[in-house]
Amino acid sequence: MHTLLIDGVPATAHLAHDRALQFGHGLFETMCLWQGAIPLLERHLARLARGAEVLGIAYQEDLIRRHLHSALEHFPADGVVKLVLTAGIGKRGYRYCLEEGVAEPRCLLYFFERPPQQVGIALQVCDYRLPQNPRLAGIKHLNRLDQVLAAVELADEKEGLLLDSSGNVIEALSSNIFLYCHGQWLSPQLNNAGVAGVMRALLLERVLPLLGKAVQCRDVTLVELAAADEIFICNAVRGIIPVESISGELQWSPRGGAALCDNSRDLQIELNRLYPCFAV
Repeated sequence: MHTLLIDGVPATAHLAHDRALQFGHGLFETMCLWQGAIPLLERHLARLARGAEVLGIAYQEDLIRRHLHSALEHFPADGVVKLVLTAGIGKRGYRYCLEEGVAEPRCLLYFFERPPQQVGIALQVCDYRLPQNPRLAGIKHLNRLDQVLAAVELADEKEGLLLDSSGNVIEALSSNIFLYCHGQWLSPQLNNAGVAGVMRALLLERVLPLLGKAVQCRDVTLVELAAADEIFICNAVRGIIPVESISGELQWSPRGGAALCDNSRDLQIELNRLYPCFAV
């Protein structure tokens, strides 16, 4: 008797039974690969470990590092590496068992060409609102249906700007967001929704302090975003990308017409000095 058919054909593919496919029970990291190395690897692994703790997935960093080392020997020297950590194959049903041989986490590694660096980007406010879930906020879990639904709304060449159910600005579709307003950098707090990005953490914890720039993480409204002098989005693949315009519920363009203004340029220069892989 066949217990699994894929496209009508009997199969024995183990991944079809993985909890990542069944329930979205897993995590992923999307990492810049430059000259044969992953510059922000330690930050990616730290976030992966936090996410595994939240989702109850057994995390073996030494094993992950060995898999990565092996993969990098086969991948090209420059591009994007996507690491997926699944909860593995478990018994039928939602309950998760970490007993040996019952649920063995799996590590999948993919290589992609790196997208061209962008000098500016246009955002569109999405009607779809992110649900508030403090338990999952911050981690990069595999369930991305919120982003899928938001992306359906987008016009060509636009990046989505996502709000939560309370109307607070949270993030871009696949990036975090910073705004310069009244002489200070702001970034939305991510206690109830959103992904705490690796590049966001690097800017908050290292780049901005090196420049002596004050930054505050708190709730940000569309009204505050409309009053911003400068806005950029960022992630660990594309670095810093200045926002050229926002359309939809909010209409915005940078003061003076230039997307990369002085404060954003200072951050870009310092980031490039520390990590040349993000130079535009």
